[in-house]
Amino acid sequence: MSYITRILFLLGIAATIFGVMESMLAFNGTSEPEEVTLTALGQPDGTDNVHLTITDFEYGEGVVFEEKKNGDWAQIWIPLVLPGETWTERPIVANSSAVKSEADLEQLVQRRSLTGVVTNISKGLGGEKKKQFNMMYPDVNLDEALVFQVDRRFPSLLYTIPLTLVGVVLLLVAAGITFGFFEHKEKPAAEHQMDSGSAWAEEPAEEKDENRPEA
Repeated sequence: MSYITRILFLLGIAATIFGVMESMLAFNGTSEPEEVTLTALGQPDGTDNVHLTITDFEYGEGVVFEEKKNGDWAQIWIPLVLPGETWTERPIVANSSAVKSEADLEQLVQRRSLTGVVTNISKGLGGEKKKQFNMMYPDVNLDEALVFQVDRRFPSLLYTIPLTLVGVVLLLVAAGITFGFFEHKEKPAAEHQMDSGSAWAEEPAEEKDENRPEA
């Protein structure tokens, strides 16, 4: 596989996966956010809309950080709870990649409503984050927790579907190059020359026979 083919293949995979995931979010939400209280969202039969504005909540004390190699914060996860740090039946955890410092976190927890997108349609926290929260909240079952990404832009199908199609086309082109589907086979030029050369080679012989004097 050539270098260009590898690039096409990797770009195709990335575009297809990202496009499909974004399309799934777009199909499961509305263009305008649905306003919902934490109590309503935290019910087992709460809304399935992923584009939300959440109100009437408090922030939990436990915060999970993801740090960069230089020690800066990459993103944080913080529980959204009811008064008395009571978790809803369906746990809600807010996630933000805009919080880079203690000052940013302080600004976040001053907000009384949050708009964003539920990004884990399949439910549940990642394994490592779940372990970290279980150390702080051992009695809370996070298997069905919703991860709510704060201030995330809701995806548009006008963008996600073409992106997915571009990814598929790149994969098809990479596969076609790999398996030689685009090769154009022609009759070798040497063969054509040999055929025409043979025909010309016979004619002089015939002329020579006609001009030969009779014995």
